[in-house]
Amino acid sequence: MNRKKIKIAYFNNDVARNVAYKKRKNVMVKKLSEITTLCGVENRKMKLTQIMYQNLGREGPLNVKNEDMVDLGELSDEKLKDIDMRIEALDKQDD
Repeated sequence: MNRKKIKIAYFNNDVARNVAYKKRKNVMVKKLSEITTLCGVENRKMKLTQIMYQNLGREGPLNVKNEDMVDLGELSDEKLKDIDMRIEALDKQDD
C-alpha cells in the first residue's frame, strides 16, 4: 500500500503550522530513538537523562561513575535553565 504524497508548503495559519510542526517533530524524535536502539548507538545524553529521572527524589549516593556525575550535574543545570525559560515564557503569556 502506497502512502499519499504530501504537499510541502508553508502554512499561513499559525495554529495549523504549529500543530504540523509538533506532529512531525514527535515522529522524528521517535524514529531517531528507534534507529539508535536498532543500530546499538549509545546516546549519552539520553542515557544520562534516564539516570537522572530514575533517581529523582532518591536519597543517598547514586550508583554512577565519577565522570558521569559531572555530566549529570551539567545536564541537570541545563534542564533547570530550560524550566526557568519555560516559566518566563508562560509568565509573559499571562501578562
